Formats: sequence, structure tokens, C-alpha cells
Amino acid sequence: MAPSGAILAIMEAMRRFLFPVLQILVLLIVVEGLFLLTKQPRDGRAWLPEQARTAVAEVSEEVTLTNVRDWTYDASGPVTTEWTTATINPNDITRAWFLIEPFSTLEAVGHTFLSFELSDGRVYSFSVEARREEGETYSAVQGLFREYELSYQWGTERDFVTRRLIYLDHPLRLYPLTLSPEASQALFLSLIEETNNLAERPRFYHTLSANCTNVLAKIVNKHYPGTLPWDTSWYLTGYADRYLMREELIDAPNGIEAAIAANDLTPFKAEVAALASSTPTVFSASIRELLK
Repeated sequence: MAPSGAILAIMEAMRRFLFPVLQILVLLIVVEGLFLLTKQPRDGRAWLPEQARTAVAEVSEEVTLTNVRDWTYDASGPVTTEWTTATINPNDITRAWFLIEPFSTLEAVGHTFLSFELSDGRVYSFSVEARREEGETYSAVQGLFREYELSYQWGTERDFVTRRLIYLDHPLRLYPLTLSPEASQALFLSLIEETNNLAERPRFYHTLSANCTNVLAKIVNKHYPGTLPWDTSWYLTGYADRYLMREELIDAPNGIEAAIAANDLTPFKAEVAALASSTPTVFSASIRELLK
């Protein structure tokens, strides 16, 4: 049956209305895309205090790393706000550790970072973050549109752990990686090189293509091609520890769920809070004792 004249008139009116609207929408999308392409990352902004400094390293036989954050926290926020310089002989690195911070009710969402343990007991952490300006909050949606610069943060493990577990009140899991000391040292030096590269050439954070987890994976594969196969946890970062267990980079002799429970610092929040004012070396040794 052919459409009636009234229906044809309505369809024609809708076409005349919708076509200009669609043209406007396409134009807005093109303009927004061009704006994002011309937007350039910059270092000189009014950053949040905890992300205000850019780590830089001088490399010889030892690595001299400046702008290492060593803040202390309690449940109300920062207590002290010290920045330090760390001198690290890569040959003194004995082990690398993987940490995951599930900060959402969604299991697939989490922040990941690394720690490097030295023979003298010092432990320094490395984190890939969305660098935010004063008053700016993190949004995964905004992270898709060049809203944040990329930041490589170095700090004492005491800072990174207590900030997340005590101040932000997020769960936290701490795993030893199965890397040899030599592999841990090589990983550290790769991160140092990329830290200097980012300091020289700022880049944008991106929720999907340049986040806390897949930047780490890309750095590893850049320096050691083919080491880490692609996985959905590069984007669903809350599953990153499970991925590393499947790749046998984290031991899980009794299964994944048992390994998650065995390496969870969250039940020891009160004990970690009591350790927050101890020295960084004592702090790192003590939280590992809690998991034994």
C-alpha cells in the first residue's frame, strides 16, 4: 500500500528538519576533532601540589633521580610534603613489585603501579598518572579528550601506599613479580629513560590508549619486544593482576582468587596507618611482614 499524502508530507517535513540538524552535528564533531588535534600538551600549568613536580634523572653508573615525592599522610590528608632526590645504583635492585588500587565499585576499574626494592631496604615506586590542574577531578570520559597531561611520578613506597590506602581509603594489593634481579634492574632503567623522555616532550594522558597500565606494557614491549601480549586488562585495568598471573609474572600457586586474598593490604589498614610515620625503609619492610 502506498503512503498517503499526509504521511508523505510528514516524512518530507521530518527530512527537511533532520537534515540540517545532522549537518550541524557533523560540523560540531569535525570542529571538536580539529580542536583536539591542535591542542598541545604543556608542562607549565597550575598543577595539583602532589603532581606539581616533574621527575628527571641523571644516569651514569648510578641514577640520580630528582623530584621524588616523599609525602606522609593520615586519613585527613597530607601531613608532610617533602620532595627528595634519590641516588640509586641499578645493580642494588633486588626485586620489582606490582601494586593495584581498585578505586571504583566496578571491578574492571583500577590504578596500577610498580615498586623497586633495593638491597639496603629502600623501595621506590613508579606510577603513570593523569596529571591534573588545581581544582580538577579525574574523569574517565574527560580522559578521552586530551583533558589531562601524562605524568610519570616517582616516590617512596611509603608515600604511594599510604596515600591510597589511608588517605584515599582505597583497597590495595601488593604482589612480588617473578622477574629476576637482572630483569628488575633492566625494567627500572627503561622507566628511567622514559621518564626523561616525557620530561623533554610532554604528552597527553588517554583513558584507553595511554593509561596507567597500557603505558607500562608499551614501555616493556618497546624495550623488550614481544614480552607482554595484548590483553583486555590494558583497558580494563582492574584485571591487570589477573593478567600478570596468567602470564606467570605473578605467582598464583593456589589459584587467582587465593593469590588476590594473600596479597591484599586492605585488611591491614590500621597497621599500615600506624606505620605511616615510620621511615620509608621501615615502612616497606613492615608492610611485607604483614602479608607473610
